[in-house]
Amino acid sequence: MPVKFEVYRDGRRLSEYQPVCAMAIGPESVPVPGEVLFRDGLLVVSRADPSPTGVSLLWDAGSCGAYLLETTRLAPREKPYILNVELARMRLMKIVQKQEDWTLFDLPQAQPYELRLREAQSLLAEAISRQDEPRLAAALADDALARAIVLSEELSTFHSEILLAKRRSANAFARYIFGCRVDVGVRNQRYREMLASNFDHAVLPMPWKLIAPREGIIDTEEVDGWAESLSRRRIPVVAGPLINFDESELPDWLFIWENDFETLRDLAFEHVQTLVQRYRRAVSLWNVVSGISMNRAVTLSFEQMIDLTRLLVTQVKNALPGARTLVTVPMPFGEYNARNPTSMPPLHYAEMLSQSGTSLDGFAIELELGVPQPGMFLRDLFQISCLLDRFSTLGRPLFITALCVPGRWSPDPADRSEGRLDPSQAGRWRRPWDAQLQADWMEAVYHIALSKPFVETVAWGNLADIEHTVPGGGLLDDMYQPKTSFERLMKIRDKFAQWRR
Repeated sequence: MPVKFEVYRDGRRLSEYQPVCAMAIGPESVPVPGEVLFRDGLLVVSRADPSPTGVSLLWDAGSCGAYLLETTRLAPREKPYILNVELARMRLMKIVQKQEDWTLFDLPQAQPYELRLREAQSLLAEAISRQDEPRLAAALADDALARAIVLSEELSTFHSEILLAKRRSANAFARYIFGCRVDVGVRNQRYREMLASNFDHAVLPMPWKLIAPREGIIDTEEVDGWAESLSRRRIPVVAGPLINFDESELPDWLFIWENDFETLRDLAFEHVQTLVQRYRRAVSLWNVVSGISMNRAVTLSFEQMIDLTRLLVTQVKNALPGARTLVTVPMPFGEYNARNPTSMPPLHYAEMLSQSGTSLDGFAIELELGVPQPGMFLRDLFQISCLLDRFSTLGRPLFITALCVPGRWSPDPADRSEGRLDPSQAGRWRRPWDAQLQADWMEAVYHIALSKPFVETVAWGNLADIEHTVPGGGLLDDMYQPKTSFERLMKIRDKFAQWRR
């Protein structure tokens, strides 16, 4: 039997509704394979597994924004649940859990938040008690959810201020915190100068598809120019991922070997060996592999995923004793797991690597949000803080190698998608995206991320609006002039530099 929901908007039950980025949700908020459809006036979540299941989908919560939100896990039953009520229930339940995790209950400064939590809980309790009047229950739940989202974001900011003060007093920040990802195809001198002069480190992608356009052919010209330029300026380089198993990143010729694990392993080994030997003097930190847990481009067993990751990390360590290595955990919220039952959930992959004896020095994640692509629909500040906390149990530092949101509310014909990505279809942080809001979001997320004692560095995803991955996502415009977000980031960087003294 499926889990079914009635959906209400503005006091009216919807007879037509198109769920966006809808997924079934299992334990630990992990997306799981399942079918989510709206039919016969109900949102229906069907799974082969009869265990309790939740649903996640893009939901407009009013003035506080539109985000990918989830319900609690619910047992299948004949009577439909009210989606509005279950979304509010989940957020309020999560707030209580995080208050305990963050030890906020006993802090006098947290009492105003506690009072507001009780008000939202009272609204939800009334909504639950009035489910025989579903339109009223939905309206009460909508109010509770909106209050809970605002409260949870403020709690995340409050908690980050406490942790930042502790890191500051202990002088526990890394030396090279603020970075930016390079677009290796840009050769403009001002672009190079702005990156080298204003950031502590650079994330230098090394796309296998670009470097090996044909089997047996290596073309490193574009990467060489950047490696030499950054090395000359003594800018620490985070290189990679050296191997990215996302289908858009693999060379076309490689797919003839997609069902031959031994050959695939040998080709990856050879490619990593080539890059490590070539850039050994220019690179400070090696991001070895990404995308392997998604199982999209090639199909591997769980054991092959872990064995191949461990082999490639060990290869770098053997070639360069003392080298620091990372593994990227792709789509850290795990959306891909809902579409592919052979994939491995992101945190499960990271936990298995940590327990397997792999000699890696940290994990990397990318948080490019706000566009309608898998893994890139918008999450709020509380969800981001909770995600980062889940990495604290792995016992290794976390590196954010690409952070980005749109700087505009409309498609951008100049971006890498050529205008196919519309930010208005992927969520809203309080109001439609603009340059000022992008800068505000950036400041909030940098403070939350860097308050976590295990987060070592954060890199912005797009330096300029030139071949950028997110509409208006650059810190510079298409004429390489600073935008509001660039100026804000420089102020944040200066503040942290003063804290390290």
